[in-house]
Formats: sequence, C-alpha cells, structure tokens
Amino acid sequence: MGEQTEHVGESRGPRTPRARVVLGAAAAVVALVGGTVLAVDLTAADRAQAGAEATERVDGAIAPRDGWRWIERGSIGVQVPEEWESVSLTCGGAWDGGAPAVARPGWGDYAVTADCMTLPSRPALGPDPITDAAFPPVPEELWRTMLIVEDADVVYDDDHGEPPVPDGRYTFEDWTLQRTTYGDVRVTLLSDEPHAQVASDVLASLVEDDLSPKGCRAIEEFGQERDQVLGSHDEVRAATVCGYTVLTWDEDDQPVHGLQAAARYEDDDASRLVAALEAAPPLATDPDPCGDRIELSYVQLIRLFLADGGVRELEVPVFDCAVQFNGTWRFLTDDVEGFVARNPGW
Repeated sequence: MGEQTEHVGESRGPRTPRARVVLGAAAAVVALVGGTVLAVDLTAADRAQAGAEATERVDGAIAPRDGWRWIERGSIGVQVPEEWESVSLTCGGAWDGGAPAVARPGWGDYAVTADCMTLPSRPALGPDPITDAAFPPVPEELWRTMLIVEDADVVYDDDHGEPPVPDGRYTFEDWTLQRTTYGDVRVTLLSDEPHAQVASDVLASLVEDDLSPKGCRAIEEFGQERDQVLGSHDEVRAATVCGYTVLTWDEDDQPVHGLQAAARYEDDDASRLVAALEAAPPLATDPDPCGDRIELSYVQLIRLFLADGGVRELEVPVFDCAVQFNGTWRFLTDDVEGFVARNPGW
C-alpha cells in the first residue's frame, strides 16, 4: 500500500457493505500518484471554475447549455449531455458497459455499484486497497462513464473491512474516478479516456447555491398558507415544480423538508401544468384511504412566473390517488402526474 499523508490518514469516509463503492468530496483533492496519496488544496480559482458555465437567472432558473440538462440534489446542480441515460444503482443494474449515464440513488441511499450476488466480482486492481475500493467491484468490462450525485452523510457499521476511500482523484489504466463532497451532497464521476473531455465539462458546470439551477430552495418551510389563486387574465410563462420530503425534525419537533426532485417548464408546458391541475376532478372527501406513492415527492411547491412579472406559489401535497390544489383535494390524474417532480431512484 502507498504511503499516506497525515491528512488522508485521518479521513474517515463511510464504510460500506459487501461489494459497495464509496463515492464523494471536500475542499481538498486527494490524488494517488505512483502509489502515494497526495493531498492538494483547491484554490479559489479552481473552485470558481465549477460555476463557469452558470449564467444569469431568468425566472429563478439557470438555463443549461444547449443539448445538456441539469442534475440537482440539495444545494448542488451539475449538467450532463441530454443523451446520457438514467440508470439505477439497485442490484448493480447500472453496470452493463453501456453509454454514459447518470445513476439514480434514492434519497438517503449510498452509491451501490454491485449489491447482488448475481454480478461477478473482479480481481484486485493492485496492492493499494484504497484504489481498489474506489473503483467498481465488478469486472472492468462492465464499467461505464457515470455521474452519481448522492447524500454524503450516510454512515455504515465499521465491521465490513473495506478501507476508507478519501475524496479525490483516482486512476486505473484508462479510467479516472473523481469525487468531491459539498456539504451534505457528494458528486462522483467515473470516466474512461474517450470521455475525458466531456467529463471535464460536466464537472466544470457544477454550481453550489441555496437556490437550485431550476429555481428550488434546498430547504423549504411548508404550512405558510401561501396558495395564491390565478386571475382569469394571468398569463403563465414559466413554472418550477420542487418536490420535497422530510429530512429530519427540528428542536420544536417540526419537519425539515429537503429538496428531492425538481422540474422546470416553459411557455406552453407551464400553461398545460396549470390546466391539468384545474381540470383534475375534485374528491368528495379528504383522501384518507390513499397511501403515499413512494416514487413521488410527497409535497410539492409549484412556483408560477407570470408574463407581468408576478409570481404565484402553491403548496401541493401529493398522495397515491390525490393532489391538493387551491385548497381542494382532486384526483391525481395522469395529466397531473406527468408534471409533478419524481423522486430519484425511480
């Protein structure tokens, strides 16, 4: 094993169960060079480069570059090409050697690259156990260029035996794994040599802000009775849908809601969102029989931007069969469901 600096030796990243990979980062980059782990502080200019692609907000949102889309979680947003497919980390389903992808870990999940006994394991990559643990535990032919944006505070028991994998940059043959933690969000990008430039562009697009690129706050306080009915002459030009779940409870035993998913609609799509909510038939009673639908964020904040510059905010609880809009419980129709923010991992 390569010699480690004192800084790295004190790093205690989460340990993971069988065949799981720890993926994430901090303000210092840790690089493995010739079997030696080196800690290098990022300069302010390096960190500023992460937001180089950011542009001025319009109606609360930052538009992605042409042909790209935003991936958001908490206070972090990062862009990927639109053609990057979405894949699930469950049971190692992400690892098939296919095209570049964005993994979908659920809220509170950790980067599980091979969690099924049916996937073959691989031999050790070399004598350094940290490098070995940093890369996917499945055969190299199953690896693919992949972005994972996940929670950073998941902690596992310390009895699994894997060494802690510090944030940093790791290389093996033609593959590079880069991981950085920003507060409570971890960003990891595994890339091969043919995708080195696009991987660099992805990481350079990263922005960190209390307001996400699509215009959602990382933490939201609900129950403010802010539902604002649209007038008959109000023209909606854009809409942001922010999906939240309860992250924790504050000292007054009140729920703290964290951003889980987001969607952005412009022009006609924004108008169709409003029309779908208005057209949903009302329920005769409150939806007590409904259970939660776990692939949908259970409370949504819809922010409507009007042509005259006004803004309307609507709190929209979502259940398995119903949605609340303008103070009335309505059926969760297919049209409405197509617009609400869906949880990652589904």
